[in-house]
Amino acid sequence: MHKVRLLTNSGFTGANAWFPLACDRGYFRDEEIDVEFVDGLGAFSAAGRMVKEGIEFGYGDFQALIEEAARKPVTSPVGVYMVMDRSPSVIVLPAGSQISSPAGLSGMTITAHAVDVGLNTFEQYASKAGLDPRSVRTVSNDGDWIALLNLLKEGKTDALFGYLSTVSAAIRASGKDVRSEVRFLKFKDVAQDLYGSALMVSPTFARDKPAVAKAFVRAINRGVLAAACDPDAAIQALINHAPDRPPQVDRLRLLETIEEDMGGWQTLAKGVGDIDRARMERLLKLSADSRKLPRQPAVDEVFTTAFLPLIDERRIGPDATSTAAGDAIEEDASCREGRLALAGSQSFTHSDKYGREP
Repeated sequence: MHKVRLLTNSGFTGANAWFPLACDRGYFRDEEIDVEFVDGLGAFSAAGRMVKEGIEFGYGDFQALIEEAARKPVTSPVGVYMVMDRSPSVIVLPAGSQISSPAGLSGMTITAHAVDVGLNTFEQYASKAGLDPRSVRTVSNDGDWIALLNLLKEGKTDALFGYLSTVSAAIRASGKDVRSEVRFLKFKDVAQDLYGSALMVSPTFARDKPAVAKAFVRAINRGVLAAACDPDAAIQALINHAPDRPPQVDRLRLLETIEEDMGGWQTLAKGVGDIDRARMERLLKLSADSRKLPRQPAVDEVFTTAFLPLIDERRIGPDATSTAAGDAIEEDASCREGRLALAGSQSFTHSDKYGREP
């Protein structure tokens, strides 16, 4: 067995439920891989922590990887499987706020965790929105989400940065309705070149053990597609590993991650994992300019397709000629016939998408 470590964005939640699902279904074992999961402290911290601790694989924000590559090109991890095709970040406003565009943010105070992805990609968002980022005051606060949401409710901050799915889950877990509490300005509506979280590998491991790296990506891919095909199974696997998690809240969190962050049926049908090279070029320039990085990395420094499974193994849905399902997830072979029910299914939409459970 090949032993590897995977630094995750956090502990297991609905937003990464494909990891426990891949474990329970034996996808790593099938590849003769023994994986140790290391709980992360936020998606934006993953790339830097991989370098500092010598961890073989990580799952975290791609922007942080770009910045690591700009500063430490020799040791920076490389993206090998893009999970979130879109930025998951939002600006969280009170439900009664009249602000409907980025222009209204000028003069406001926005609070976030220091390693929040939205906080650390706000310059890119502001650049695309035509907003001077200096016109917005940002404040770091390490409180939990209940504390941050209370600051917003009490008027002690004008807005928050966060992930849509994370904020929504925190509100639902407190027994409240999302739409009655907050509104969102989504980064993906403005900074469309931003990506979200990706699987990344250390350059040393990629060079020394390419076959194992490819096998690991293959196992992760199977888990991601299986979770999309059968969210209930993914949540059951999550509960097997983290029994204190709230299953209904995490199920909606998984669905929102798939729909809002991964790109929903469109990404699943065309294939998960790869990037658009022209878009990446634009993102690298945007990041270097807006974040004032010491240099602009090349596309090949931050992402490689060398370890990706074939396209037909990375897509599911009506247009797929085969499925990672098929041999990989036999129990989900009905995905193509409608269990996944792309474009309007209850797998990806529900009656109150950002509110109560359906």
